[in-house]
Amino acid sequence: MMKKYIFIIIIFFSCNNTNNKILSPDNLISEEKMEDVIYEMTLINVSKGVNRQILERNGVIPEEYIFKKYDIDSLQFALSNEFYSNNLDTYLKIYEKVKEKLNSSKQIVLDSIDNYKKNRSQRSLEIAKKKGKNIILDSIKMKRSRMPLKTND
Repeated sequence: MMKKYIFIIIIFFSCNNTNNKILSPDNLISEEKMEDVIYEMTLINVSKGVNRQILERNGVIPEEYIFKKYDIDSLQFALSNEFYSNNLDTYLKIYEKVKEKLNSSKQIVLDSIDNYKKNRSQRSLEIAKKKGKNIILDSIKMKRSRMPLKTND
């Protein structure tokens, strides 16, 4: 019976809704910079395959590169991320902007692929036309080479 009371008291105190808001860190990353950092980290995490391995083989550690690029460190990022995550509206706003950037980048890539495919078919036609001309020229050369040479007898 005593165990039940202790259990109920523990649950009561653990469910106590205290507003332990995290104070803003001294070196809080601005929302705009946080958007950029999260955007680039998302791109790096998506490219877990070959591209990431190429970077790492060349001595570039993607996360460190991003931190250097934005002049921040991992602790500053972690504290800022924790601060923004406790303010859900701000955090969702940051991630919505990141999502918009990703969708915009996706559309740019898809448009580039479409343009490449269109240009590839045009290049293939041009190459085929050039080869067709070369084939005609080669056949003329072959006909000439089969002609008997005139001899001065």
